[in-house]
Amino acid sequence: MEPTYQYGSTPTRNPFRWLLAAWRVSKDLSNTGEAAIVEIGFSRSWVGRKFAGWERTVELLSENESTLAALRTRRRLGPINIDVLANEPENSLGRVFAGHCRQKGIDPNLVSISVENDNDFVMAHLFETHDIWHVVTGWGNDELGEIGLGGFLLAQLKLPLIGLMLALILLNTVFVKPSSMGGRMDALLAGYQMGKKAKPLFGVNWEANWGRSVDEIRSALGLLDNVVLGEGVLRPAS
Repeated sequence: MEPTYQYGSTPTRNPFRWLLAAWRVSKDLSNTGEAAIVEIGFSRSWVGRKFAGWERTVELLSENESTLAALRTRRRLGPINIDVLANEPENSLGRVFAGHCRQKGIDPNLVSISVENDNDFVMAHLFETHDIWHVVTGWGNDELGEIGLGGFLLAQLKLPLIGLMLALILLNTVFVKPSSMGGRMDALLAGYQMGKKAKPLFGVNWEANWGRSVDEIRSALGLLDNVVLGEGVLRPAS
């Protein structure tokens, strides 16, 4: 059966459902299904469009030749079939990604966002490739992995929405899980430093890289020999 998307780009109109999703994410930062509801609801709302800073990120991406090309072509990844990717060669991106999704119970086809302009494309591309970035950077889908990847995204995209989300995580750390302060801040800093050193991941044609080894891809993007915290993906983690 062909894979389909679980959520559309229309945010829930039920404020209680949105608040429930936000509460569940605050309890478990790795809850990607609920996080999708929160992020779509905010990003597609009037407030989100005003303060998320998509236009600023589009301007930043337009300054780099490779990311500008992605904005111009607006290539969509489309639904990912992990059963097909599982047949890629050993240690290839496709096979590792498929195995990771199965092990963690990840649905790589959570969100489909209609694209009418560059802002929409940036939003859609980030949703479609989020879990691929986890595998390529080596940051796992556990709590520290999500924070580390958040730092990486902030360094690479300077998207205010990511900064806002990380600020909310900091508030959660201070008032709900103060004992996790050290680990979370270390993950955020490590992810940010990794993002500054790496080549841009936005706009990479992942479909053309499914058969390449993960190490080869990481080497080409400047992602080898970086420290990740938490469980990690195919690399030693602290």
